[in-house]
Amino acid sequence: MAVAELVPWFQIASTIIAGIGIITSVSLGIASLNNNRTDRLIKISPNLLFNVGGQELAATLQPLKRIPGVATGEQDVEEFLAALPDGYLAPFLEQHYGQLYNHGAGPGLSVEIWFQAERLTVKGQERSLTRNERESLPYIKTWNMMSAIPANVPPGGVASFGTLPICVLAAHPDVTTVTGNMYIECHDQHGRSLQWSQPTTYFIDRLKSDKATITVAFSQRPVSLT
Repeated sequence: MAVAELVPWFQIASTIIAGIGIITSVSLGIASLNNNRTDRLIKISPNLLFNVGGQELAATLQPLKRIPGVATGEQDVEEFLAALPDGYLAPFLEQHYGQLYNHGAGPGLSVEIWFQAERLTVKGQERSLTRNERESLPYIKTWNMMSAIPANVPPGGVASFGTLPICVLAAHPDVTTVTGNMYIECHDQHGRSLQWSQPTTYFIDRLKSDKATITVAFSQRPVSLT
């Protein structure tokens, strides 16, 4: 085959190779843009953290006739209420608490918390909850979830909460502390679900027949070494 006949084939091959190079470059460029977009989304996410320290809250002791936020009439609810000690009085808060700050660059939407109890102090003796206890009333998740006030927290904003976890509200009169983890859950403006945890302890002081003090202590968030 003459050289003159080979030239068009070289031109065609060169064009194909150039086209592949352009496609590859565009693909890499799109991947890079996607990665950059992911980085940007991460940077504008909320970062919710309770103010470290303690809050002392006034509470009024009242009969517990229903479980706040839980439908009445269900058999397990009625059985739980019936099993409370005679004359049981629960501590109902007189004020909001929490000081949940958004330290991030994006809003936290539909913010909720749920408290998972792990240890109790009963008559001065601390003990861990058994697995069966953690999976039973009043320690289950649905009984210990609380919506933030306001539910949407902008960057630099703060939220609070008006009710106690049911495992604290309905704690036996001999229980003086309930310790565990507070899980903070929300969505960001891009629809992603986010969650943080923070060690938390509730101290219950029954001062008089109708008055109590609840102290809520939030610790530093645990740091993962992995």
